[in-house]
Amino acid sequence: MPVLLSRVDAVVVPSHGVFCLRSSSAELQDLATAGRLAFADGIGFASTVVGVRGATEVSNALVSVEMWSRMPVLLRDQGPFDFAWEGVIEFPDGRWHIDESLDSSMRLGVELPSGTGRYGVRVAAYNHNEALDRYETARAGSDEEFASALVELKRLDPETAERYRIQLWPVERRR
Repeated sequence: MPVLLSRVDAVVVPSHGVFCLRSSSAELQDLATAGRLAFADGIGFASTVVGVRGATEVSNALVSVEMWSRMPVLLRDQGPFDFAWEGVIEFPDGRWHIDESLDSSMRLGVELPSGTGRYGVRVAAYNHNEALDRYETARAGSDEEFASALVELKRLDPETAERYRIQLWPVERRR
């Protein structure tokens, strides 16, 4: 049975609408590739990076990063998700980062309890489509309506705010 080893919750501010969970040693090419794929498809995987496109480029998103002993079952315990993607990325240094996080520990890097190696990654999005709909509706209105909607998007409570659950689990460890 999979065991939850750790969980870190934070707020991220997607840069140009995208945030990335990456290895400390991620190269610029991997960051660019994951970001480009995320911008086009919602999620983008490169060898040491997973990129996630937020619903808007101006609102914050809540992110939970969970470390599991092995691949967890995807449960709807946080309500229905809008989408979920899975892939594999490499952590040759045993640390992960999210540079767009307001949490300094995520920007500095968090140790993976299982150490270096390849990890399965699942990204599940919650309230993404609702936030996108609110943003698109507001953009069609007046400047005042748009400004008011942007303030509202930033003040949503955790139950209705745009959220992402990122689950990591080792698939191949280095020795």
